[in-house]
Amino acid sequence: MARRSDFYNSYKHPKYIEVALVFDHSRYLFLESNVTRVIYDAILLIAVMDTFFREIGMRLYLQGIEIWTNEDKININNMKSGEILHAFLRYRKIHLSVQIPEDWGHLYISKPYVHANALGWVFIGGACKENYSGSVSTLTNINILAASRMSAHELGHGVGMKHDTEFCQCRGRRTCIMGTGSSGFSNCSYLQYFYHVHTSGHCLNNIPRVGYVLERCGNKIVEGNEDCDCGSREECKKDKCCQPDCKFTEGANCSTGLCCHNCHFRPLGYMCREEDNECDLAEYCNGISNFCPNDSYKLDGTPCKHNSLCFRKKCHSRYMQCQNIFGPHAKEAPDQCYHAVNLMGDQYGNCEILGVRAYKACTKANAMCGRLQCINVNTIPDLPEHTIVISTHLREENLMCWGVGYHKAMIPMGIPDIGVINDGTRCGYNRLCINRTCVNDSVLDFNCFPQKCNHRGVCNNKKNCHCMYGWAPPFCEEVGYGGSIDSGPARKQEEEAPSPIQVVSIMLLRLIFLVISVIVVFFKRLIRQYMQSKQK
Repeated sequence: MARRSDFYNSYKHPKYIEVALVFDHSRYLFLESNVTRVIYDAILLIAVMDTFFREIGMRLYLQGIEIWTNEDKININNMKSGEILHAFLRYRKIHLSVQIPEDWGHLYISKPYVHANALGWVFIGGACKENYSGSVSTLTNINILAASRMSAHELGHGVGMKHDTEFCQCRGRRTCIMGTGSSGFSNCSYLQYFYHVHTSGHCLNNIPRVGYVLERCGNKIVEGNEDCDCGSREECKKDKCCQPDCKFTEGANCSTGLCCHNCHFRPLGYMCREEDNECDLAEYCNGISNFCPNDSYKLDGTPCKHNSLCFRKKCHSRYMQCQNIFGPHAKEAPDQCYHAVNLMGDQYGNCEILGVRAYKACTKANAMCGRLQCINVNTIPDLPEHTIVISTHLREENLMCWGVGYHKAMIPMGIPDIGVINDGTRCGYNRLCINRTCVNDSVLDFNCFPQKCNHRGVCNNKKNCHCMYGWAPPFCEEVGYGGSIDSGPARKQEEEAPSPIQVVSIMLLRLIFLVISVIVVFFKRLIRQYMQSKQK
């Protein structure tokens, strides 16, 4: 696979996906036209699925339920399974998402398909892609647990997971969710999920607004007069801070959160979230809460390395993108490569994929925002399957331009497009790429300059000063320890005291040098006496 820098630590932040469940008319009739029973099944399905995905740091939220009480809204009869998926995705885009804004839609069909070779259908990596964010599976009986496992399997495909191979394991077993079991997600699934989150999972960062919630102790949601909620009695046995009655144990101040440690608040200024990269900012505990402040980062438009700009918490440049794909010796190509390739309008050079074998050629003004072009490529790297590397030789300039192709059939296979220019990449003086168009950087509304922070800090995404160590917010005028009004106050950096091992090592080295010095002096004296006696 293409080199990636730890997926920008995608695993550090929780992810959320809002789900809408749809039940066909046959399911409604199967449950004796009882809407309450359908709703109960939906809540149970999403609750079980949530327990599966919780272990990888993703939470499921049921945004709404649609029951086809009168008739099916799409043609389910006399259609192949794949055709049903396409029909449902069209219905979701035009109707369902309008009525129930969500990240993912799932349709349950209450009849088996004898000509189908699977119990569910989905496009791999479809999550956060408008035309592919949905799935279909069969629900032909009252076995909700089996149906929830199958639904989790399909959603797993949606967030980039593929079927487990013989080398994939979960908790020492091979009966994982992306195989044929329910023991959890495998090591392979973790890797594929984090890769999808980093490359395509932007919608999973949105924290849902919780609507109606049935308040009760034991649902792992702190609500009402509860101090905490550790879940069931068995789960509470593992929690030393929270009791089954949702009250803190004696002496405890907290039970969860990045600013909670051993049932007590972390001290004021404790760094609860490190910066991921040069465009990110650290957050600190305030000493009176168990929660780490909301993630903050440098304002879009802040300069970063390689003459680039921070955009959506990352520093994008052609130089780094070329090295990520083609290795440490690769460099960004000159403009001639972009004009020669991206004006062609094929899978190797374009500004948009319109359909199967249909591409939009870049205009000359947008050529720098089409597909990435690199030079100085010494070796062909290992890339995702089906990815094609192409080289274009420019005779007059004697240039070899390198890039990678991408076509529409690779989208449902979950193969990431590593060769498209990242949004936020510069495409000229005071210009940057947004949606494959070269626009003026004034669209970033970057109006928070270093002068506001007295040149002792940077502006964060809320246009407040994040001060460097030695200065205090809000404007970095007074002496302090850094941070911002959004990230929390940093604390004084303590000088690192030498450890006992370091002290012993230093003393031992001094003793050795002393012994050596004494020996040298002794032998010098002996030699001098010997020479004097020989002369006499």
